[in-house]
Amino acid sequence: MKMRGFLSKALIVVLVIAILLGAGGAFYFRSYLPGTVAPQSFPIIDGEVAADGLDSAVDIYRDRMGVAHVYASSLHDLFFAQGYVHAQDRFWQMDAWRHIGSGRLSEMFGSGQLETDAFLRTLGWRKTAEQEWDHMGPDSRAILQAYADGVNAYLKDHDGTALSLEYAILKLLTPGYEIEPWEPVNSLTWGKAMAWDLRGNLGEEIERTILLKSLGAEHVDELFPAYPADHPLIVNQIGEGNSMPDHRGASLGAAMQLTATDLEQVQQNLALLDPVLGALGDGLGSNSWVIGGEHTTTGKPLLANDPHLAIQLPSIWYQMTLHCQPRS
Repeated sequence: MKMRGFLSKALIVVLVIAILLGAGGAFYFRSYLPGTVAPQSFPIIDGEVAADGLDSAVDIYRDRMGVAHVYASSLHDLFFAQGYVHAQDRFWQMDAWRHIGSGRLSEMFGSGQLETDAFLRTLGWRKTAEQEWDHMGPDSRAILQAYADGVNAYLKDHDGTALSLEYAILKLLTPGYEIEPWEPVNSLTWGKAMAWDLRGNLGEEIERTILLKSLGAEHVDELFPAYPADHPLIVNQIGEGNSMPDHRGASLGAAMQLTATDLEQVQQNLALLDPVLGALGDGLGSNSWVIGGEHTTTGKPLLANDPHLAIQLPSIWYQMTLHCQPRS
């Protein structure tokens, strides 16, 4: 009886402490002095903000769902404002993502991420993004640079917990971590991570190759049957060839040259990214289609795309509207 009473009191104390900490944290990270530019962790959604780098004023409205609607008189200001709003609402996510894309997770989370960083750098997402930047046209570069300038305009007046609550925890884990300015290439690297999320049946292909070592091609084909030849294809033929050539024989020969140890190491490397990008599950991938103008009421073609990406928190999507129109 005494032990039960003690545990009950201890539970009450823990609950009271949790409530006090939660209320105090909410007050601290939400409160700010009236008239100041930098609220704790939460973005300013009312009033005016002065941001160096804009050519003219930009209007940003938030609807009742919190969706930002941006109105600017030039493309530069439009994408500058987009970067500023993204940094207001999602910078921790953006910061973590750019470290994933560049293979620099250990800078944020310590030496336990070195193996993951090594694999990410082997994949070369950052290197590929830099090559894309080098070959990009002036218009695309200008958009990405304006976006980066908007992000950095927000970073100029915000740091640590003023950016996001997570930085209070990160400071305990990695005291020397410093937030760097945003670069246009940082925006490009995440496209590689999204492509990885759509890698499809990569895990099954590795599993299939391992099974080939012991079961043989005939039995493996029963476990992993090919796509039926009489089923529909989005694109039936590309150029002079079939859109789905059969490379199973060629891939079988190459697979048999690998050892089981090699294949298991590949599996281990793939698993390193599951904690940071999420494990691959069923139902991922994308489909898309086009309807010709002769089949639409407007006479113009319709393009549709349905991306199936893994669930993340915060979401990988950020809804906002961008309006570029001259001021009257």
